[in-house]
Amino acid sequence: MIFSPQIRSFLLLLTFLSVLSSCQLFQNNEEENAVARVGDKYLYLEDIEGMAGAKTEDSAQFTANYIDKWIKEQLLLQKALQNLPEEDVNFEKQLENYRRSLIIYAYENQLLRQKLDTNISADQIEVYYQNNKENFELREVIFQMRMVMVRNAAPNQDSVKYWLFGRDSTAIYNLVDYCTSFAEKCALDTSEWVPLSTLSNYLPDRQLQYNDVRKGQNSLSDSLNTIYLDLFDMKLRGETAPVSYVSDQIKAIIKNQRRLKLLEDVRKQIFEEGNLKNRYEVYR
Repeated sequence: MIFSPQIRSFLLLLTFLSVLSSCQLFQNNEEENAVARVGDKYLYLEDIEGMAGAKTEDSAQFTANYIDKWIKEQLLLQKALQNLPEEDVNFEKQLENYRRSLIIYAYENQLLRQKLDTNISADQIEVYYQNNKENFELREVIFQMRMVMVRNAAPNQDSVKYWLFGRDSTAIYNLVDYCTSFAEKCALDTSEWVPLSTLSNYLPDRQLQYNDVRKGQNSLSDSLNTIYLDLFDMKLRGETAPVSYVSDQIKAIIKNQRRLKLLEDVRKQIFEEGNLKNRYEVYR
């Protein structure tokens, strides 16, 4: 059908007015449903309702605070976009690099959860210790002991000394009961080693030195606390740490070595698979 120039002009005018009306209606709808606007950006109530804290008893205050924060952030963002050069606001490359790193990190963590052997035996710890003794030089004095710390006003301290320093096999049960009720600190496992710094922290009013402690029975006090200590052995700074003292450190080292080896093997396997299946090309 052929229209005259006048009719075609009239139809174009109607189309333009229709589009303009639709745009105005869309804008009106945007404004009607919005709770705030900054420039051409709108904030809607449903955007706030999904936030944590929006359904608390003071939800009205939460909403008001959120709107205020959103407006200030949008104004600052628009001011930044107006004043920064384009190259400073083009983050596509950085975002893509970050996304790629996150995906690889998530995949590697999944592999580690599925395949990493975290069981480390005492024999494996001992082997690593013997092969790397030079790496386990002590930086401070450590003690092997039994120890009970009480407030100076705690009751029955003579009994504590008898149970701790005596060699009665049943005394340990009395000592455990006493520690449960009155001790501020206690260390009754004689296989453990305690650093001097830890012991010093128990007596903040006293500058404790390693020669303040001797093998056998010890009583150390400050204005608040008294430590009863039965010392079995000590290692000085510069000596090689006992294996039991560094076993947790060795476990962490072995686990990290396994982690790095697993990831290296997986990357190598993926590369070899890609090579065999021609999944990549290098253009020179």
